[in-house]
Amino acid sequence: MPRGAIGAAGLLGLAAMGGAIAAPLAPSSGAMTLAGTLERGGRYEIQAVLKDGNFSGTARLTLNGQTIEGPLLDKRSYLENGKCYFRFEQGRARGEIRGKCDSATMDGTFETFTPAQGGATGKSSGTVTLLGGASRTAAAGQWPAAKLTCAYQDRKYTSKIGGTTQYSLAFSNMGSLKLSGSSYATGTGSGSLQRVEADKIRLTSGPWSGAVGTLEPDRSGRPAVVFHIEENRRPDGVHIVDPYTTRCTEARP
Repeated sequence: MPRGAIGAAGLLGLAAMGGAIAAPLAPSSGAMTLAGTLERGGRYEIQAVLKDGNFSGTARLTLNGQTIEGPLLDKRSYLENGKCYFRFEQGRARGEIRGKCDSATMDGTFETFTPAQGGATGKSSGTVTLLGGASRTAAAGQWPAAKLTCAYQDRKYTSKIGGTTQYSLAFSNMGSLKLSGSSYATGTGSGSLQRVEADKIRLTSGPWSGAVGTLEPDRSGRPAVVFHIEENRRPDGVHIVDPYTTRCTEARP
């Protein structure tokens, strides 16, 4: 598919012919609705507005007869590197839907907790309907020249009545990352790497051997490396880098 903006008129024309073109979401794609299914017969609906990479709006999720409904958490629901993250809470209950998304579909995973049934995880699949504005393709696969700082978003759950999930930024076990040709250096050691796809690298030796990084722009559009947790688990399920997705980005002044 050619890179570039796709006009709203063009999308409408394709829809009229019975077809559709999926394009990456832009940081300010505006209003949209998402609806889909969860493993074990669950469903979700999201009414959202995407502005400057952040989502606002409401979400509703039903699974095993339990419903979680609430506003999207500020700064915890966002678009980053072609993936959408929606987090919401209702009292002690909480829900999260995340995965690859574009102007037509969203496919990924979900995670829930309810006092009555405890936690649940699984796959999710849904559709995206834009209600205004066209989407544009973001740059990907760009090699970062700067030394990057690595961190991940940690979570702390509480069982207290009325308590909410606490999110905080934690420094990665890597500390920092600098790519240089066929080698890498981190705050805890160095090794070799291979570029296995246009937007993928694999660390092949050193303390982080086996880790797979994706060359994606960060939320500001600068080149970054993301170690998605789904791609960075050992055969026994233990994480290679950090317990959640690790983002290595250029430090801001």
